[in-house]
Amino acid sequence: MNVKRVLNTRSSIIYSQILSYILILLIPIIFTGIVYWVTVKTIDQETNRANLGMLKQVQLNMDNILKDAERLSFDIAFNPDIQLLATSQETNWYNKQYEVSQIVKEFKRMNITNGYIDNFYVYLKNLDAVISSTAASRSNYMYPLLVSNGIPYEQWIHTLQNTYSGRYISLDNKAHSSEDSGSLAYMRSIPISNSEKSLATIVILLNKERFTEMIQNIQLAQFGSIFILDGDNNILASTASFHLSDILQVNELGDSDTMLVKGQGKDSFIISYTKSEVSKLKYVSIVRREIVMEKSEFTEKLMIASIILCLIFGGAVSVLLTWRNYNPVRNLIRVVQNGKVKNAFDRSSNEYQFIYEAIQDALQEKEQINLKLKQQSSVVRADFLHKLVKGKFGNISVHHNAFYALDMQFISNEFIVVLLSIEEKGKLISLGAEDDFEAKSKLPSFVITNVFEELLGHRYKNFVTEIDEKIVFLVNLQDSEAEDHVQEMVSITEELQNFFGTYYNMTLTVSISDPHTGVHGMQDAYQEAVEALEYKLIAGNGTIISFQSLKHTVRDYFYPLEKEQKLVNCIKSGEFEKGKQLLDDIIHSNFIDGTPTAEMTRYFMFDLASTVVKTVKELFADEPVEKLFTCETIADLQEEITNTLSSVCNRIQAKTGNRSYELSKSIMEFVNSHYGEVTLNVAIIAEHLGITPSYMSKLFKEQTGETLPDYINKVRLEKAKVLLKEEKLNISDAAVKVGYLNSNALIRSFKKYEGITPGKYKV
Repeated sequence: MNVKRVLNTRSSIIYSQILSYILILLIPIIFTGIVYWVTVKTIDQETNRANLGMLKQVQLNMDNILKDAERLSFDIAFNPDIQLLATSQETNWYNKQYEVSQIVKEFKRMNITNGYIDNFYVYLKNLDAVISSTAASRSNYMYPLLVSNGIPYEQWIHTLQNTYSGRYISLDNKAHSSEDSGSLAYMRSIPISNSEKSLATIVILLNKERFTEMIQNIQLAQFGSIFILDGDNNILASTASFHLSDILQVNELGDSDTMLVKGQGKDSFIISYTKSEVSKLKYVSIVRREIVMEKSEFTEKLMIASIILCLIFGGAVSVLLTWRNYNPVRNLIRVVQNGKVKNAFDRSSNEYQFIYEAIQDALQEKEQINLKLKQQSSVVRADFLHKLVKGKFGNISVHHNAFYALDMQFISNEFIVVLLSIEEKGKLISLGAEDDFEAKSKLPSFVITNVFEELLGHRYKNFVTEIDEKIVFLVNLQDSEAEDHVQEMVSITEELQNFFGTYYNMTLTVSISDPHTGVHGMQDAYQEAVEALEYKLIAGNGTIISFQSLKHTVRDYFYPLEKEQKLVNCIKSGEFEKGKQLLDDIIHSNFIDGTPTAEMTRYFMFDLASTVVKTVKELFADEPVEKLFTCETIADLQEEITNTLSSVCNRIQAKTGNRSYELSKSIMEFVNSHYGEVTLNVAIIAEHLGITPSYMSKLFKEQTGETLPDYINKVRLEKAKVLLKEEKLNISDAAVKVGYLNSNALIRSFKKYEGITPGKYKV
């Protein structure tokens, strides 16, 4: 299948794949275009804001400089000598020479720290004179000293005679004026309070070149031009080499901060305007758009180039990826064609359509195979379930298709395992000489399975197998957390036991796991059921044991050396009733408040059986006691030990006679009554009973298996334990009460028989 042949197939998926890649490629390109448009707009706005911000910086710098000029004008205006001269009716200049000289001295003392102020003087109208910080004379004499920019004398006098309320003006020659010629001055009339009648004029000359130099240091001026205008839109200062009127009419400026664009394309200008509320001066910046938008144009070119490159390389990659992704489809078609399919690939059809039809044919064939497998599904399912619950698949995950193939459709993901052991098969099987033993041996399992499924009803699904001669029911639960499924299984299995016990005399032992989830939960549930079934040695055959009821088991059993010794003494002395009561107490104490684990229960049964066997074999080697180790339940062991105890006690009593037995009993009763007497010993007991001490000691040893002094000490120790533990007596008081001379005697006996001191026992 070559490229040309594929491309000639109009319905091939390669066309739709290429189209899909191209559409995906267009999405980032479109977004890139949107980002470019937003970026350009943002650059324009930020550039305009930057221009206006730098213009504001110029305004603030100028305001700070000009405040010094305004402050100086106020100092001069409120000078008392100036006010006297300005308001005087004297017109003769020579009559005021003394006052003038004092004013000149005062002006010299004024410290002008602002480097932007060159000089200042005051024009007095009534005297037609000018006073500066260096000289004072009539105006015609001061004119050449103060005016150096070619302004005619008449124009200069006219300017000085006008009324000013604090204003910046440009002193230039109107006949030869240019926008950047002349000098800048701040002028204020005296008196300040009367704006209609001017008696004198204060003139503060500002250094225009320094203003221009300061403006040029601003970054904005490096790319454009800045103009400073007064209230009448006269240009006070500028950094431009062109006329403002060539680009902008000042009446186009508003009262608030403004940004304008004049012209079109690259020849357009960006004009920013602001007005000072302090000095009432206007500030205008003019920048060529092509300079400001230089970075924006670079960004524009970069984005256009990137879009073109994306289209070129993205298109090439789309074609390459399309062909690479088509290769698996092509190989899949080749594999399908090499298989046993009904129809060959038709190039006029779509590749996916061909694969779809091939899969449909394979599924139909699979259905036919499944129909054949259903005939043997029960055997396969039982084997599969056997491996599943025993965890023989290991860590390999079982796919749901395996359950589907074996017709194991679950109604939920919750499971319980019910394990059933047939103890007695009863009347269900009656084999004749010609009967098929294998077929009939499977009959109980078959019948029990059917009855159990009937009892479960439609609310549960059941799957069954046999493991180690036990029937395993995997019960699929309804997905309802509100129901107690374990208790319901107990009720159902009780009905099952009653049915087979009543009609077939069968004994069934049942164990039930807790609910578990998933495949691994099946394995956990089976292990719980097996563990629960082991507890039949405690509960006995024919019982129902749920794992839930075993969660509060104890981890050990209670069979102390003291109890064991008492049981041995009872056996050796032939006291059946006392021995039987002791045996019942030992077993009862281990199972009244909890249940030991199955393992601990086996240890307990072995330990108890070992005690009886060793004691009996010591007395009568021919006594048959091996059956004790074959008992399967606690109840069986208790019954067997009771029978053995009865047999041994009968033999002991027959051997020693009732008199000997009664004599030993009397000795024990006397010791139990007089243990608190310090003088209690073998001789006193023999004297009380009227027999010799040696005969009594020998008889007691034969009857009980221990010496009489040992028995006396053990009785005293048992009583001392009660006094120390329950009545909280100290060691000395307890020793006296149980018949010891002092605490040392009690401590020695404790160490000998108990292995510890009384103090440690009391703690």
